[in-house]
Amino acid sequence: MKKFWTVVIALIMTLGLAQQAMALDIPVSNNVYEFEAGNFEAVDGWYVGDITVRWNGNGNNKADVTWTGNQGEVIVTPYTVVNNKQREGKLGIQIRQTTEEQTVVFTLTKVNKQKLHTTVVVPALYDGPIYFDVLRTAINPGYYFSGALIDMGVTLTADAVDKDTFSAKARVTEHNGVVQGDFGNFAWDPEKAGYALGDGWAKWNIVDAYVADAYGNRVDKGNYVKIDIEYKPRTEPSGASGANRYDVPATRAAWYTGAGSYIAYASAEVEITQEKEIPGIASATYVQRETRHDPLFDKFEILDAPGGGKYALYTPENASENNKRPLFIWFHGTGERYFGDNPGGNLIGNRALSFADREFQEALNGAYVLAPQSATDGWNANRLNDMEALIHQVVAEHHVDPDRIYVGGLSMGTVMTTLLITSTTENQINFAAAILCSGGNINAAQAEIIASKGFPVYLVGNASDFAASGLPASLANLQAAGVDARLKLYPEGPVFDGEYYYGAHDSWNYIYNNLVEDENGETIFEWIAKQSR
Repeated sequence: MKKFWTVVIALIMTLGLAQQAMALDIPVSNNVYEFEAGNFEAVDGWYVGDITVRWNGNGNNKADVTWTGNQGEVIVTPYTVVNNKQREGKLGIQIRQTTEEQTVVFTLTKVNKQKLHTTVVVPALYDGPIYFDVLRTAINPGYYFSGALIDMGVTLTADAVDKDTFSAKARVTEHNGVVQGDFGNFAWDPEKAGYALGDGWAKWNIVDAYVADAYGNRVDKGNYVKIDIEYKPRTEPSGASGANRYDVPATRAAWYTGAGSYIAYASAEVEITQEKEIPGIASATYVQRETRHDPLFDKFEILDAPGGGKYALYTPENASENNKRPLFIWFHGTGERYFGDNPGGNLIGNRALSFADREFQEALNGAYVLAPQSATDGWNANRLNDMEALIHQVVAEHHVDPDRIYVGGLSMGTVMTTLLITSTTENQINFAAAILCSGGNINAAQAEIIASKGFPVYLVGNASDFAASGLPASLANLQAAGVDARLKLYPEGPVFDGEYYYGAHDSWNYIYNNLVEDENGETIFEWIAKQSR
């Protein structure tokens, strides 16, 4: 950054547009009536702003501008008078900050020797605590600590930091109190053993650091710095239909360590050290503040569900009374039940957040997403009335198109999905389509009920998955009853979504990534989007 400013200053001086001396001649008339400092901000260790000069008459005279009280360098960039009608100009001011506050007084001496003054109080370089939030990101294999967002307390430009400006380390404690640190399958990656620092601490491998806004978006000028770390796991096929997963040390943010072995959030202690000078910062201590969820997670409202458990609801921005949107309902599997301390675990245990992500939302031109999270007793017939009541409640309280209500589930979630689509209660829901993934056994009688309701069904599974072994028979029963049903049965072997391997049971990753296609290339998102009663 110092090199950048050196080049700029040299260029300006070469062109005669700036002076670093304590005095400067500027063009004015002999009747200057205003000399006033405007807004200033600290940027990269400089206090930057302007001074407005206003006059009456032609600006064909000269006036002296001087300044006193500065400890740091002052750069003044004069304006140019381009015609006789011009009545004002702005002096560009840059004052280098120091470790002490400066009171710099600028003085304009008019042709008649009268003086006008304006004062700029320059804050000292920042010296104190700097706070940061730890970030989490949901990807198909799970939930991960993915970096940090630092509130620098000063304004920085894009060149102020890079990935070598900081170092970081972390220690992660599971919900059950166990500190991460084992190496192996579904633990730390043995290939990253060099990251381990002892006592559960591990180096965070910073892959990027950049100036950002308060949401972590890269910007040219801002008050935040975002640190991105290496966090994506390494996976490989294992045996006939399994997969191994190896995590980057001290990055796994959720695992099945809660009561009943349900998904639970881990906590991270993170230490960040500044390794290089940052413009505008004299010295600083970096202090951990809070841990943020994935930004998509925060777009869901999480509330108490009828009969126990929770539900998460995403509302599309374009929903209105005159633009009612579809409702997509998704039921989780065995491991994502609510045990009292894992609200929203069903969104990140496997990435149900994908239904709020851009690809799905664009396919449906905006859709509500309802993701109920069962209590510890799971999904069973005892919850049918509760779920029908919840769906009716959501439809009544929001701008939902009643002709486009879709339902689906994975593994244990197919139990609740089947109960809903075969319900004959007075509160039964008029669905427009249903999806059963990695589970589901539709008998002939149930198929007849679905046929009477008149909506299509999509079955998705893997030939190596025992839980999906009933899908071919379900397809036969549905088609025999006249249901528009289709089956995507992947060949034996592990699930592979193009980036990660999973066990054969995890076919929902094909759905989340919109990889399920029919023989004509129509994706499952496209299929859902066109369904309506």
